[in-house]
Amino acid sequence: MSPAPAIELVGVVAGYGGPPVLRGVNLRVEPGDMVGISGPNGAGKTTLLRVILGLLVPGEGQVRLFGEPLRDERSRRRARLRIGYVPQEQAPGALPMTVWDAVLMGRWGRGFAGPRRPGPADRQAARMWIERLGLGPFAQRDVRELSGGQRQRVALARALAGEPSLLILDEPTTHLDAGARRDFMECLAAFHREAGVTTVFVTHDPGVLAGYARRRLRMEAGRLAPLPVGGTGSRQEAGGREEAADREEAGGQPAAAGPAGAGSGGRASRGE
Repeated sequence: MSPAPAIELVGVVAGYGGPPVLRGVNLRVEPGDMVGISGPNGAGKTTLLRVILGLLVPGEGQVRLFGEPLRDERSRRRARLRIGYVPQEQAPGALPMTVWDAVLMGRWGRGFAGPRRPGPADRQAARMWIERLGLGPFAQRDVRELSGGQRQRVALARALAGEPSLLILDEPTTHLDAGARRDFMECLAAFHREAGVTTVFVTHDPGVLAGYARRRLRMEAGRLAPLPVGGTGSRQEAGGREEAADREEAGGQPAAAGPAGAGSGGRASRGE
């Protein structure tokens, strides 16, 4: 018997009280797939992710994760425990937090919660992903001191520390330069090759979409459609497009390279 789809949406209509944002969306993602979704602003990409995460209840249609329908808040909470989520790169908060603590929080609700303190398995998972994503030298550094690319690797490590069955990323490389985008997506691709965890990411970047998604979809006006697999799928071509975009942003000049881990707060350095 074949396994149930990791994600299955049938005829989903969803919105925020006005005209629907999602208009009869159908989506089936098989276990182990890596799906990239593109589309213009306002097309409904983030709304789609909110429905999958169980944060937005559709007005019509069915949503199933791992074969289980999301029919009530309890089932949605249970499903979220199996999902790792990486948001867009954001400015760090005002409160101090080390990289270690930020990644360890990925175990909240899975290994510890409330009065129960993190145990050896929680600390081991956090330590493993900090090291594997090259964050070891920054483990006791305040997240606010890191560059954008480094903070996104912290967000990915936090998501992976929870040992998810499904990984969802909402424009994870936005605001990163070509080097940081490439490094982040290579980390993600290496994890996917090794663990085979079902992965869905949203991106505006055609290079990221072409270079890393096994299956490509486009959202337009609240509806999903497949993108053809053409001759633009190599990572070399994707990297060329990213570098060209960076030169355009920099007024036609090549983006400056920097040592690994360099950079601060805003745009990440090329070496991240």
